[in-house]
Amino acid sequence: MKDFWQHDNGKVYAVRSDSFGRITGAAGPFDPDNLGSLEDFHYGPGIVEWVKNAIAERKLRRINTAPVKQVLPNH
Repeated sequence: MKDFWQHDNGKVYAVRSDSFGRITGAAGPFDPDNLGSLEDFHYGPGIVEWVKNAIAERKLRRINTAPVKQVLPNH
């Protein structure tokens, strides 16, 4: 599973985890206005421990980057 996580400082990280929820790779930081697809990143072990600690300290939160569908009122 791959998800975007946003840090308290506004930067975004791409995080890969296995089916048990263990973090197996991460990439970032990225600008939240220019993320692209989760499939486009190289997930490596370099910042995994930092990501785990930031999640434990509640400094990173999972975000949904799917486009928001706007509902237009019926007239």
